[in-house]
Amino acid sequence: MNAHAIMEQEKQADYILANDVNQAVRQLISLSKDLIRLADDEAQALVTLDHMKFALAQSDKEKMAERYAKASEEFRNRLGAFRMADKNIIAQLNALQNEIKEKTEHNNVMIDQIKKRTSANTQATLFTAQQMGQRVNFEDYGGK
Repeated sequence: MNAHAIMEQEKQADYILANDVNQAVRQLISLSKDLIRLADDEAQALVTLDHMKFALAQSDKEKMAERYAKASEEFRNRLGAFRMADKNIIAQLNALQNEIKEKTEHNNVMIDQIKKRTSANTQATLFTAQQMGQRVNFEDYGGK
C-alpha cells in the first residue's frame, strides 16, 4: 500500500458516514433513533426522579451527541451529494430530527421545573432553619 492510499484510509477512518449517500442517511437515521431512545430514558428518569438513571442517560447522551454532531457536520459538508439521496429516507430523517427537537425541548422544560422546585425547597428550608435559630434561647445552653 502506498503512502497516498494509507493517508486516504486514515482520512476515511475519521468519517462516521458511509460514502454512499443513502447508506449515510440510514446511518443518520440510526443515530437519530438512538438519541430519541436516550431522550426517552432521560424523560423517564426525570419523571421518576431516578438520579442514577438520569446520570447514566446523560453520560450516554453526551457520547451519542458527539457522534451525531460529527455526522451532521459531514452531512452539511456533503450537502450537494445528499440532494441525490432517496427522498423517502430523507423525509424519515427529517421527521426523526423534529422528534429529537421536541423531546429535547420537553426534557429541558422538565429540568427547569425541577431546578425551580429544588431552589424553592432550598430557600424554604433555609428560611425555616433561620427562624428556628432565632427562637433558640442561648441561656438554655449556658449562655448569659
